[in-house]
Amino acid sequence: MLRNYFTLYHLASELDELLKNGYVFEVFSQQRNEITISLITNKGNHLQLVVVTGHPRFCIYTREGLNRKQRNTVDLMPEIAEKKIAEIIIDPRDRIIRLRLEDNYVIVLQLFSAKTNVLLEKNGMSINAFKHGPPVNASEKKESCHEKPEILRSLEPLVYDRALFSTRFSKTPAKDLRSKLIKMLPGFDRKLTRELIDRCDNNHSAEHIHTEFATLFYELLDPHPVVYIGKDDYPEFSILHNSTKTSTRLETIQEGLNLYSGRTWQFLKTRELVGELDKKLHHKMTKIERELALFRREKLRKQAEDYERNGHLIMANLYNTDHQKNQITVKNIFNEPPNPITISLKPEMTLQQNAAAWFRKASKAKEKIEGGIKRKNVLEKQKHELARLIELSSNLSTPSQVRNYYQTNHSLLQSLGIERTSKKEKKPLPFKVFSITQKAVLYVGKNAKNNEELTFSFAKPHDIWLHARGVAGSHCILRGATMQNITEIEKAAEIAAFYSSAKHSELVPVMYSEKKYIRRARNMPIGQVLAEKEKVIMVRPASNGF
Repeated sequence: MLRNYFTLYHLASELDELLKNGYVFEVFSQQRNEITISLITNKGNHLQLVVVTGHPRFCIYTREGLNRKQRNTVDLMPEIAEKKIAEIIIDPRDRIIRLRLEDNYVIVLQLFSAKTNVLLEKNGMSINAFKHGPPVNASEKKESCHEKPEILRSLEPLVYDRALFSTRFSKTPAKDLRSKLIKMLPGFDRKLTRELIDRCDNNHSAEHIHTEFATLFYELLDPHPVVYIGKDDYPEFSILHNSTKTSTRLETIQEGLNLYSGRTWQFLKTRELVGELDKKLHHKMTKIERELALFRREKLRKQAEDYERNGHLIMANLYNTDHQKNQITVKNIFNEPPNPITISLKPEMTLQQNAAAWFRKASKAKEKIEGGIKRKNVLEKQKHELARLIELSSNLSTPSQVRNYYQTNHSLLQSLGIERTSKKEKKPLPFKVFSITQKAVLYVGKNAKNNEELTFSFAKPHDIWLHARGVAGSHCILRGATMQNITEIEKAAEIAAFYSSAKHSELVPVMYSEKKYIRRARNMPIGQVLAEKEKVIMVRPASNGF
C-alpha cells in the first residue's frame, strides 16, 4: 500500500500540519533516482522529504536533520530556496501531492508506480522537473486530469447506498471480478482490490461484496499504519486493521513510511552483502569438491604398482638383446600364467637406466598418494568449516550482522582465501588535520604549493574553504559541515586565523565560502585565489579551535 491513494491522502494531511507556514530550505539529489526536498517545519526543525523514482519498493519518506553528503550532490530548483509553505494538499482525483509555496510556486509530487516524478510549477505552468520526459501539452494534461472522478466523493455514495452499489456492479462490464471492481471503485488499485476479493471468500454476490467494501473503506479512512514481513521476507507497509501478529504498529503514516523505507533499504543491502558472501563461499566449496573428486587413491596406487612392476621386469631382462629401441616385450612373471607384456623404453637410455626411470615414476606416484591423503584431510576439514559458514550466513538479516560475521570469522575466511590477506595502507595526507567534531574535519595547508593542492586537488565543491582575510596564511578546508553549521565554522576559523600572519592579533577577520566559489585567475602566483560569495567572521586565533 506504499503508493495507494489513501496512504498518500493521510500523509498529505500529516505533512500539512507539520510544514504549513514552514520553509523550503533546499532541493538536491545525492543518489540516482532520488530527490531530497529539505524543509524547515513550522516549529523550526529541519526535515527532509525524500522521493524515490524508478524503484518499485520505494516511494516517499522523511528523515530529520540535514543529511546531505559533502560531495557528489546536485542542487535542484534553486528558485524556491527559502520560500514559505502555504499548504500541502492531495489531488482529489489522483496520487499527486502539491506543496503550495509563496509567489505562486508549487512543488508537485507525482507518486505513480511507473512514473514517479517531482515537478515545479509557477502560475500553473511547469517550469522544472526532476525526471524529464517527452513534452506534454499543458491544456491536454489538465483536461485529462479533470476527466477522472474525485475518489472520495465517488466512493462515499457507494458505501452508503447498497442499491446504487448493486446497480453499478451489475452494469460495469469486465472480463473478471477484479477488473470489474477496479473499474467501478476509483482509488482501488490491484492490491486493494485483491484484499477486497480475499475478504469476500467465495461469496461474490453484490450484497456481500458491498458489506466487505464498506468495512474496508472505513478502515482506509481510519488508518492503522503497520510494517510487517511479507512475501519472500520483504518488508511490507499497510494501513489496514487486519495486520499480521508480527507487524510493528506506528502512530502516523509518516512514521510508518519511514520505518518501512529504513527496513527495506536494510533488507536490500543485506541481500546484496549476503549474496556477495554466499557467492564467495559457494565458489570455494565448488573448488574443494572438484579437487576432492580429482583425487583417486586407487588409481594412483595401481599406477605405482604398474611402474614398479615394469622396473622389475626390465631388470630381470637386462641381457635380452631381442627388443626394439623404444619398447621391450617380456613375460610377466608376476602373473599366472606369465603372459607377455610390452613395456615402453626411452631409446637414448640403456635397459638399466630405463628400469631406474620406472622405479622413480613408481616412487613419485607413492609420494602423490601420501601427499594426496594429507591434502584430502585438509580439504575435508575446509569443506566442513565452509558448510558451517554457509549455514551461519543463511541467518544474517542486517548489514551490521554481516559485518560482525566477517569480523568474528576473519581468521577462518582469510585462511580459505575468501578475504584478502593484506590491505593497502592509506598514505598519510600532506596537510595538517584537526578534528572539529566527530564528523567535521579541518585540513590546513603548509605552504603555497601545499595550499594549491589542498584547494584545487583535494577539496570537493561543497567543502568549506577558509582563509584569514587580507593577510598571508594557510588555505583551510572544512569537511563534514555545511554553511549552516556556524559553531563548526567558528572553530575552524580560529585555527585558520592562527595559521596566518595575523596570529598575534586580538581579533582576525576570516572569510569562508563553499569551495566551488573559489577560483584562480590567470597569471596568479601559486597559492593565491579569488573568492566569490564569501562571508566573514571575526574570531580569536587558536591553535586547536578550542
